Amino acid sequence: MTQAHWPWWLALLLAAGSAAAAPYPNVYGAPPEVLRGSDWYRQCLRMRDEKPRQPPPAKADSARCDASTLYYDTLHSADAREADWRRVHACAARTNAHGVLMMLYANGHGVMPQLALATRHACSIQSPVNEMQGRVQHLRRVAANREPGPVDVCDDVVSAEMRGQCGAVRERQRDKQRAGQLATLSRGWSEKEQLGLEMASKAAHYFAQHRVDYETDKGSSIGKGGARSLQLETQAAELDTFAADVLDFEAGRVPRFSEAEFASLEKKMDATYRQFMLNRPVSDSYLGSIRKTGVEKTQRAWLAYRDAMELFGAIRYPQVPGSGIRALLTARRIRQLTELDNAAAGR
Repeated sequence: MTQAHWPWWLALLLAAGSAAAAPYPNVYGAPPEVLRGSDWYRQCLRMRDEKPRQPPPAKADSARCDASTLYYDTLHSADAREADWRRVHACAARTNAHGVLMMLYANGHGVMPQLALATRHACSIQSPVNEMQGRVQHLRRVAANREPGPVDVCDDVVSAEMRGQCGAVRERQRDKQRAGQLATLSRGWSEKEQLGLEMASKAAHYFAQHRVDYETDKGSSIGKGGARSLQLETQAAELDTFAADVLDFEAGRVPRFSEAEFASLEKKMDATYRQFMLNRPVSDSYLGSIRKTGVEKTQRAWLAYRDAMELFGAIRYPQVPGSGIRALLTARRIRQLTELDNAAAGR
C-alpha cells in the first residue's frame, strides 16, 4: 500500500480534524449522560486544558505533510535525529494529528514526555467508547508505572476493521525492512546480479498483490476488517517467503531437484489447476468472493514470478540447476491451488 493510498480511517484516527470543530472527548457510541459518570471520561475532562511544557516546533510549511507516515518512518529509522522528530511534531501540530501527538508526548520522541498532554490528545481522537476508554486507561497505567511503554495509537483499537488497517501500517514497515535487508545482502554484488534480484523482487510483489486481489476472500461472511487482516497475512507470507528464499540461497541452502522431479511437479500442478478451472463450485463452497478469472490472472503472475526467480538464480548461482528453483516454487503453488480446489468442493 503506497503512502498516497492510506485508508480514510487512518487519516481520521491520526489526524482527527479541527480541534475547534470536534467534540471533546471525541467519542461516539453512547449518549453523553451515560459517559459522564465514567472514570476515563472524567480523566479526559481533567486533561482538557493541558499545554506543552516546552514550546512546540514551528509548524511545517508543506500543506501536504503526512504526520503518520513521517512518524512511523522516523520511528523505524536507525539514524533518526532530533531534527527528524521535530519535523514529525511540526507536521502533526499543523494537521491536528492527535494520534501522532499522543504518541510523541507519551513516548518522548523529540519532546519532553508529558503523559497528561498525551491523554488530552488521546481524548481528541474520534473513537468508539470502548476504544477511547482502553486508550485513556492504558496511558494512565503507563503514567503510574504499572505498564511499560512505548505507547502506540494502534495498541487499543477494538474493531476488526481498525485492527486490519493497523496491520497495514505494520506491513508497510515490514516491507521496508525486507527491502533494507536485501539491499544490505546484495551490497557488493555485480550490477547484473543486483538487477536480477530487483526483477525477482518486483515479480514477487506483483504475485503477492494478485494473491491478495484475486485469491483471498473479501466476502461479507468474514467482515470487511477480517478480510483485510487475511489479505495482509497473505501478502506478508508471500513476501516473507521470497526474502527467506534469497537468504537461504545466499547461505548455500539451495533447492536440489532434478529435471524429472520438476516435470512431475509441473504435471501435478497443471492437473490441479485444470481441475479447479473446469469444475463448478458446489453449493457449500467457501470460495467466497474468489473467482476463476482472478485465479487465472494470479496463475499468470505466478508463472512470471517463477521465471524471474529462475533467471535470478541463473545469474547469481550459475552452478545451481534451474530445475531446483522451478520445483521449489511449483511445489508451493500446488499447495495453494489445492486449497482453492478444496474450497470450491466444500472440503
